[in-house]
Amino acid sequence: MQRLHDGPGGVEARTASGTVRAGSAVVAIGGAAKARRGPLRNALTVTSSHIVLTEPVPEVLEEIGWTGGECITDCRTMLHYFRTTPDGRIAFGLGGGRISLGARLRGRVELDREVVALAAERLRAYFPGLKGRRLTHAWGGPIDVSPTHLPLVAPLRGGRSFAAAGYTGNGVGPSHMVGRTLASLALDRRDDHSRLAFIDPAPQRVPPEPFHWLGGNTIRRAIMSKEHAESENQTPSFISRAISRIPELIGFHIGR
Repeated sequence: MQRLHDGPGGVEARTASGTVRAGSAVVAIGGAAKARRGPLRNALTVTSSHIVLTEPVPEVLEEIGWTGGECITDCRTMLHYFRTTPDGRIAFGLGGGRISLGARLRGRVELDREVVALAAERLRAYFPGLKGRRLTHAWGGPIDVSPTHLPLVAPLRGGRSFAAAGYTGNGVGPSHMVGRTLASLALDRRDDHSRLAFIDPAPQRVPPEPFHWLGGNTIRRAIMSKEHAESENQTPSFISRAISRIPELIGFHIGR
């Protein structure tokens, strides 16, 4: 979509192939809503989550007793999550990739080699029995993060278009609820779904670029340093502890 015009007569969406006109519209474009002219550009942070996948290692799983296919997560802010596959592999994920500058993703959220290397390092720290075993695949994707960790639904100028984003990596359940809300708003239904608290919430803005990018990545590094020290039973540095508290002090929720 190149342009969306929302006026008294309806909505007009222009694309490279043509123009679509309708009575109302829903803008559900995830992390792309952070674009310079995007509807939620001042309400989102775009980061990534990456997964690495081992070759089949059924003997390693048998040795540690992980044979039930359980999914496991830890309690870090920069979350680790992992599970086995039917053919005996381990899929290991790392949330909290590098923060993008605006919506200039440049393919990094799909494959950030630095984050992949870190995920591989953490995988082998969790499972020393994987020493010498291959990783066969790695991939990632964008996460649109809201300051409250709750999705946002916002009416656009003109009142006939509605945008939704900010699922913060937890979109499977909330996206179903938000879809019902968007349908009610687009069809002008006056029902319970159109009156939920996450619709047009009080503004909680992220700083403008490049301060958002610089500050966000600084805080990310501090949190990762603090959590790594804690996982090694070490005392985090004063600087990492102090910087890690900034989101809480300015009213941003980034914990799990």
